[in-house]
Amino acid sequence: MTGSFEIRAILPTGIVALAVAMVTGITAAAAQTTLRFADYSPNRGIRAEMVEDFLTQIETASDGRIKIERYWAQSLLAGTKILEGVRNGVASIGTVTADYTPNELFAYRVGDLPVRNPHEVAGALALYDLATTNPVLQAEFDRLGVVYIANYSVGPIQMVCNRTDLTSVDDFAGKKVRAVGDWSQIFATLGAIPALVPLSEAYQALGSGMVDCSQAYGYTTESYKLYEVGTSFTVIDGGTIQANGLFFNKREFQALDPRDQEMIRRLGREMTEKIAAATRARNQDVIARLETGIDGHVLKVHHFDEVDLTRIDEASAPFLDAFSKDAAARGIDGAALIASYRAQIAAHLEALKP
Repeated sequence: MTGSFEIRAILPTGIVALAVAMVTGITAAAAQTTLRFADYSPNRGIRAEMVEDFLTQIETASDGRIKIERYWAQSLLAGTKILEGVRNGVASIGTVTADYTPNELFAYRVGDLPVRNPHEVAGALALYDLATTNPVLQAEFDRLGVVYIANYSVGPIQMVCNRTDLTSVDDFAGKKVRAVGDWSQIFATLGAIPALVPLSEAYQALGSGMVDCSQAYGYTTESYKLYEVGTSFTVIDGGTIQANGLFFNKREFQALDPRDQEMIRRLGREMTEKIAAATRARNQDVIARLETGIDGHVLKVHHFDEVDLTRIDEASAPFLDAFSKDAAARGIDGAALIASYRAQIAAHLEALKP
């Protein structure tokens, strides 16, 4: 005769029911997992709204098995330390930018390389597919002890200029240009004079004439009010910088219920596409309104053609070669990785055609 049977035999039914309820409640409470999410940005804007929705969906879909504490604006970890913090378990989930940790996330940086990437959704899903299927990236994440969940897209880079126009790559000659990453050097090979100015100071730099043009996206042109100090906007629609993702501590992820692991992966893929689609809509809306005027400021909008983009591709080639050389020193076929990324972009661009 078991102990539980003996208790039922001698205790009143109501007391047994109460005891069972208490044990059940304790078990349910013990089963709940509390995760910590870290982000370096404030909790505002398109991306933050969708990340908040993503985190809430996880809590809801887990039926109470998961609770997530949010730490925005570097309140838990500095942006440059989030990958390390996720790896060590200080944060369970975190927003990671490959540019902050270029050696650790070397292969993932393929998403920042200057390759044709003209569409937010195609680019975001291309990097997502690469990050979730490519053995080189999978090995990199495994070594770091993290699990890739999602990707954030910002869109193809554009240029906002003051008192000048970029109608083709020839117009870069002699222009003081603010750009970031490889793009600063690429534009320099086309004749631009690089200016090391952070985005937060682009408004003052454009307005004062410290720079003639600043790399921007549609939405940053509006959110940083660069249209107030600009007279023209050039749609380049070439490459982008998008090796920004959401990563999970591997040990904590694997400890989750398999149902929750599958659910988080599914929601991560959905969020990747949603953020990219919303970002594209915002970018396209801003570019359209620049021509009619935002707050009374009208900017001439120019578009680089295929000849211009081909010349940018040619200027970008040495940077892709340098990546491949660095990759070879790490035992990685960099050219094959770039080719796979390009193939994914092309496939998603084709899928997006009407």
